[in-house]
Amino acid sequence: MPRPMKLRQVAVTPAVTCFKPAGVPMAALEMVTLALEEVEAIRLKDIEDLHQEECGERMGVSRATFHQVLGSAHAKIADAILNGKAIRVEGGTCVFPGGRFRCRRDGSEWALPTDSPSGVTRVVCPTCNGRDVQPVFPPQAPCHGGGGRGGWRHGRCGRGAVTEMTHGADEGLSTQVRDDA
Repeated sequence: MPRPMKLRQVAVTPAVTCFKPAGVPMAALEMVTLALEEVEAIRLKDIEDLHQEECGERMGVSRATFHQVLGSAHAKIADAILNGKAIRVEGGTCVFPGGRFRCRRDGSEWALPTDSPSGVTRVVCPTCNGRDVQPVFPPQAPCHGGGGRGGWRHGRCGRGAVTEMTHGADEGLSTQVRDDA
């Protein structure tokens, strides 16, 4: 049985979560999806100009894992630029230190510590030890610049406290995260 994947620590979420070539309607574009941990890897390496070992430490993963995440992000961005695709930032397998959660079983709410330990693979409810928890998102502006028809809110497109999420047009956001360390 494989080891459970560690949740990658993400310190900053992007203010804008969708990018597209100018002059082409969204409906006519193919979409490339960047996970939040891929955006964090780009921020740490390309913006903060840190060494990969330090980037891995900040994200709570090994240098080799960081290298894989960064390589995946660069490949997706290159594909979008060279092939005229839109980029959407959403989802992933990451944790936001200080993020808030609600238990679906007993309704209790809590926040992760701001210095979440590395090695976390899941989050459980501290009251009932239930695994069916969801992030609690603060109210956000629409991702797509207007909140009109087709606009997504951050709770639907991946910006929030913990992501190991699935979503779609008809389903809500769901997470299952627990500390196995």
